[in-house]
Amino acid sequence: MRTTRSRLAKGSAFVAVVVAASTIISAAAQAVSGVSPVPAGTYLFTAKIQNDLGACSAALVDPTWVITTTNCLTNGGQPVVAGPPTRPTTVTVGRTDLTSTDGHVVSVTSLVPHPSRNVVLAQLDRPAKGVTPIALGAAATVGEQLMAAGFGRTATEWVPDKLHAGAFAVSAVTGQTLTIDGTDNATSLCKGDAGGPLVRAGSGAPQLVALHDSSWQGGCLAESETRRTATEVRVDDLGDWIAQSTRNSYVALPTGGALLDTRSGVGAPAGPRTGGSTTDVQALGVAGVPATAVTAVLVDVTAINPTTNAYLIVYPSGSTRPAMSSINASAGETISTTQVVKVGPDGKLSVYSQGDSTHVRIDVHGYFTNTGGGGLVALPHTRVVDTRNGTGTTTGTIPGGGSRTFTLTGEYGIPAGASNALLEVTVVGATGGGYLTASPTGGTADPSSVLDYASGITSQGVAVKVSSTGQVTFVNRGPAVHLVMTLQGYVAASPTLGADLRLAQAIQVVDTRANGGAPIKAKDDLFLNLGDVLGLPPNAMDGALISITAISPTTSGFLTVEPDRGIYASTPDGPIVTNPSVSNFTAGHHARTTMLVTKVSRAEGRIGIQPTPGRIRILNVSSGTVHLVVTLHGWFSQPTVTDS
Repeated sequence: MRTTRSRLAKGSAFVAVVVAASTIISAAAQAVSGVSPVPAGTYLFTAKIQNDLGACSAALVDPTWVITTTNCLTNGGQPVVAGPPTRPTTVTVGRTDLTSTDGHVVSVTSLVPHPSRNVVLAQLDRPAKGVTPIALGAAATVGEQLMAAGFGRTATEWVPDKLHAGAFAVSAVTGQTLTIDGTDNATSLCKGDAGGPLVRAGSGAPQLVALHDSSWQGGCLAESETRRTATEVRVDDLGDWIAQSTRNSYVALPTGGALLDTRSGVGAPAGPRTGGSTTDVQALGVAGVPATAVTAVLVDVTAINPTTNAYLIVYPSGSTRPAMSSINASAGETISTTQVVKVGPDGKLSVYSQGDSTHVRIDVHGYFTNTGGGGLVALPHTRVVDTRNGTGTTTGTIPGGGSRTFTLTGEYGIPAGASNALLEVTVVGATGGGYLTASPTGGTADPSSVLDYASGITSQGVAVKVSSTGQVTFVNRGPAVHLVMTLQGYVAASPTLGADLRLAQAIQVVDTRANGGAPIKAKDDLFLNLGDVLGLPPNAMDGALISITAISPTTSGFLTVEPDRGIYASTPDGPIVTNPSVSNFTAGHHARTTMLVTKVSRAEGRIGIQPTPGRIRILNVSSGTVHLVVTLHGWFSQPTVTDS
């Protein structure tokens, strides 16, 4: 006979709740009582989390996060380290019958352990489309009847395929745990049940109260124990911790640093990269990036003097290589793009090169974390600088070696105290190649490049640090050029302001070339619903991080991107252009990629034509056609603009 309570172990399937056939439970819980599986469509927030050590239960508490017990993801009591999981880990959610294809099977990209409880949050690589997360409920009270759910062992099955649930009475409540008893209902928690949800199931929406921790396992298959009590770890009081931990805020480095330079051997052996080669690059613990608690990095990726047309793909190491390129370069040119890239489980990025031969440099300018930084705020795209006509500055080019200071606060929407500005920077009239640096005015000079440009026009989305008064100083390291800047958003002063970026694995939203598709016509537009791509509820998304690649333009021109407004003014010559450019392209260039932040449409309840929530409009402002590839990298909800 057992003399100690057993910590619920990982199993080859979800934990189960054993329910005797003769059990009678309260009317409110009849839908999930008895030995029968729960009815289809209920308890969809219950998830299975699995790695090579075994499987446990979990609960979806956010479209991209599940919560479970820490012991589920460790072996031999080893601690869980914040950041990418050290073992490939997947979550199955929205599926009450494991033999079906309902719901989602997604990868875990980041872990956040609680500092003092047997609780860990796991971030999913994409939202659980169509599955409603469970909200936290109030603390349990002694005598209250709560429901426990899971997929593990029952009284008659070792590995059931379907979700079961049963009622338990709360017999004790402490500061961090609950004791529950299934004796009256003939229910018990069994081996493999670790991390499963204890739920308040009344007339309203279910509420999460605790997670399964340990049990006597009385009544479970192959168990001789008769006691049916179990210990649960409380989560009802972890709302603030969950809110803080699931935020993904941006931290800018004091100065950019090189992760990779194939010319000198920084980060990898020296030498140009040939077509079809992949180079792994350490990102964590390098160039000022912390070794832990980092989910993604913001990098400047530069293709240097390729011998033929070439492209690069930068992606998390250990993951499937995306089909979409990060940057395209023509033979002989040096050009860059900004990318936000999730970090692989080993703390590395992978760089795939296609083309005859090219050197590659990657500079890191900042990182995303849940331990500080600032939230993001997307703004309507606004032209803030144009040295050709004196907008926001004096008129005239910036000479080689020269600098220009720009003020981005005030009327343009960046509040004092913002740490970074999100800009589309366009270099106009370059007679040769060069690069730009950007530093907060009066602060530490940053010599690293934020944009490498080629002859003619080059545009790129960048994040630049600003001073406390909202000023940034650009230095031109190349021939005299004009600068044009469009403000897209900013990084707030603290993680409690703005919104957190919900990073996703790169998702191709559209490729107009697919299946023999037609390019975007001159002065024509393309509407995309980014919210639908992720399966988000209406108005859940306020803005998105996307990249746009303009391919094979027949004439020079630019794109504008804006939230769908539902109705647009036009003339016989075409639509009236009301937004500044965010991507410039030149006839003869094979492809140009830029990353940008954009707001999306929201349903606001006003009278008249209502835009569909989550949509954007892309307008081709040129007299020719152009193919487009649009990739979604992340999204964020409506920002908090003041401290709570």
